[in-house]
This record gives sequence, C-alpha cells and structure tokens, in this order.
Amino acid sequence: MPAAAQPLLRPPLALSFAGYADGADPRALIDRAHDLGFRAVALDATRPGLRPRELDRSARRELAALLRRLELRCAGLDLWIPPAHFSDPARTDRALDAAGAACALAAELAALAPGSARAVVSLTLPEECPPPVRRDLEDRAARVGARIADHAWPPAANEGAPDPNAPLGVGIDPAVLLLRKQDPAAAASQHAHRIVSTRLSDSDGAVRVAPGKGGLDVAGYAVALATGGIGGDVVLDLRGLRGQDEIARDALDAWANPGPWE
Repeated sequence: MPAAAQPLLRPPLALSFAGYADGADPRALIDRAHDLGFRAVALDATRPGLRPRELDRSARRELAALLRRLELRCAGLDLWIPPAHFSDPARTDRALDAAGAACALAAELAALAPGSARAVVSLTLPEECPPPVRRDLEDRAARVGARIADHAWPPAANEGAPDPNAPLGVGIDPAVLLLRKQDPAAAASQHAHRIVSTRLSDSDGAVRVAPGKGGLDVAGYAVALATGGIGGDVVLDLRGLRGQDEIARDALDAWANPGPWE
C-alpha cells in the first residue's frame, strides 16, 4: 500500500509592523510579536524609532541584539511611501535616498544576525516608473547586497531574460490583487522566478479584511508558494484592520494548523 502523501510545508509567517499598533514603541512591538508566538518580523522603515536615518551604528546593533535575544528573524523592511514620489521630480531624490537607506539598514541587520535575517525592502513603485529610477534603485540595492520587492500590480515587464537574483523583483500582496480581481495563487505561480517577498493579506473586494475572511483561497495560495519554491517568510499584513493582536494570533495559528482555512 503506497505511503500517504506528505503535506507541503508552508513557509514561516512573519508579522509586519506597518500599520500595526500605530504609536507603539518599536521595541515594545518586538516584544509583543514574540509574545504572540511569531518567530520573524518585518520592520517598518517609516515608523519613528525604526527610520534608518534615526538609527546610528550603536542603535542598529542594539536592535539586532534584541532580535537575536528573542530569537526573532528580520524578514525585511517595509517602506510604504506614496508610489508617486518615485516619479515626481520634486520628490524623486528623497524617495530614492529613503529606499537606499532602507536597503542599507536591511543589509546591516542581516549581517548583524547572520543566517536569520533577509536583506529585503518592500515598497510600491508607480505604474509608469521612469527607467532611470528603476536602475538607480537596482544600483543602490546591489551596492549593499539587498533586494527590493516591488508590490505594484501588474508587475513591470521583464527586460531581456529574467534574472531570479536581480536586485529589483516582484512582491505579492494578495489584498492588492484581489482588489484588482486577480488570483493571488495564479500570480504567485506565474511570477515565482521573480518574487522577492510575499505577504498574507485578504480583501472582500472593497477593503482589506482579516486573512480567511475575504476572497483569498489561503490553501491554494500556500500551495502556490510552496510548489513555486518561493523562499523566505510570508509577511502577515494587517494594515487598516481593527483587533490586530487577535487577528495576528488567529492567523499564526491557522497558518500553522490550516484546518480552519482548508
């Protein structure tokens, strides 16, 4: 009698600090993520106390030491600044500097916590992003050994042969796709070779909702990530939701024990 097929292992789940408990001290949030049961976090590069320009070398070491002490991986940094800033000549330089600084911080945290952190920055570029801006972002990321996940949808077209290790790649945010009437699982499968970062989020077609409460086929999405060989933590995105602690706890449990979502 053939052995039963083994279930596909889901990538681990990280908690994003973007839009999470606004106003809370970042270090208190790190403690909270640990207490909720997470083993990875995605830091918000726009939050006071985590902005790269506010963290000197000593502060970065202290942050990395706190993550190591709590055995938390850094799944990357979120930099949700308005996409238009990358195409507005009056704001482009500042946006590029912010992205470059976030890449440098992500790379430094990865170096300070080897084997546990990912030097990834998630952001959203405008639909008509000037090619020189894209090249500048690629150069800044490559210079420090980081990668950028562009969560714009649809993703920018490939220029030439696809490079799975390119510094500027694709990010998948299911809520964004669902709001555009797209299938996140199909998108993950189609662009697996270009994906740098994935998120867990959901939408009812009008607004963001808790994972499993909207149109996301969570099981199908998880299978697409696993079969596509997409590495790294899946980032739980709770922007705009109420009762975030409870949702985070429930999502972590359901992701690890998928029965309720099957």
